[in-house]
Amino acid sequence: MNQKIIVLSSLLLAHFLLFISFVQYPETFWPVFTTTLGILILISITTGSLVFKKITLVDAYYIVVSAVSLYIISYIGIQIIQWITPSLFEDMEQFYKIVQPIKAWHYVSLVLIVIPGEEIYWRGYIQQQFKRYKKGNTIIIATLLYAIAHLYSGAPLLIVAALVGGVVWGWIYEKRGNFWVPLLSHILFDLLILVFIPLL
Repeated sequence: MNQKIIVLSSLLLAHFLLFISFVQYPETFWPVFTTTLGILILISITTGSLVFKKITLVDAYYIVVSAVSLYIISYIGIQIIQWITPSLFEDMEQFYKIVQPIKAWHYVSLVLIVIPGEEIYWRGYIQQQFKRYKKGNTIIIATLLYAIAHLYSGAPLLIVAALVGGVVWGWIYEKRGNFWVPLLSHILFDLLILVFIPLL
């Protein structure tokens, strides 16, 4: 099958699955979302390729600095939102009640399936597929597609977070050429914001 058709079909499927995760079954978000990312991982590893290298000290620096920087940006953004438009912050709190990991398996899913799935599909697969055709800035294109897929959440702050995070993780993957870097940065960021020093 033509690779362009495969990529387009996978994007349509990703949107359909994410729509189901966020809109149709909010009460069963974690099982459905985990399944969704599992399917996207399967699509990515059967039709694309990832570059894993030994993690160097420079890689570790990029991982920590990018994750902490994104956390600080998130903290500042939330403080500004609370000050300017409290209602938007309240909407984010409502959304957070749906997606917040509570059970032990939620955290396992987050680290082993959800975050790897997002990185493998959006940075490791979609971003790399667009590079093959060299049409525009592939990091920006992949990030926009990543952010658009979050529209179904109905949470504007999550969409903004996807835009900022997508650019950072897409850039450090291209910069370091090692998939461990954006993956571990994303995991560290999510653990900071959801577990270690929650912002909500």
